[in-house]
Amino acid sequence: MPRHALDAATLVSWLATEALGAFMARNWIARGGIRAARQRPARPDQMSLPVLAWHAGLNAAGLLCWIVFLAAAAKPAAWLAIVLMAPAIGLGISTVVIWTPYPGPGQHAPASTVLAEPEIKRALHDEALTNQLVDDFLARNLAPPPPRTPGWHLRPLVPASHGVLAIATFSLAVLSAVAAG
Repeated sequence: MPRHALDAATLVSWLATEALGAFMARNWIARGGIRAARQRPARPDQMSLPVLAWHAGLNAAGLLCWIVFLAAAAKPAAWLAIVLMAPAIGLGISTVVIWTPYPGPGQHAPASTVLAEPEIKRALHDEALTNQLVDDFLARNLAPPPPRTPGWHLRPLVPASHGVLAIATFSLAVLSAVAAG
């Protein structure tokens, strides 16, 4: 593959990766992700707004460096783009670990009930309340799951494609930077 074709393939791959990332971020924001991320105390399965911002910011800065490399044939800009992309991929992997499975529209994690300390103390001394809490807990956790609709569920392909494209983009960028000399 000629060097310029490799440079262009890297750019196309990078833009496709960014488009999928923007799509996922839009869905996360539309479902109240920013609002939920600002709540305290943060849940361990909750997306971190700073991690997501750094992930997107490093990728955008890398893309800008790549465009400078393409426009001005500035080889250091290509290597800087790669240096920026590496930690961005690491942050992206950390978001996947936290955000699996990829939440889609209308899909929410099951609500967990956390009792305040006074309610726990009261339940320990009130047998009827304890029985009610145990019954509620069992009913919630032993209920059969809702029926699944048959067919393909394509929602997990979005983050998977984003990750595969990110690795492909990184590989293409390294090959292109090496080919540039």
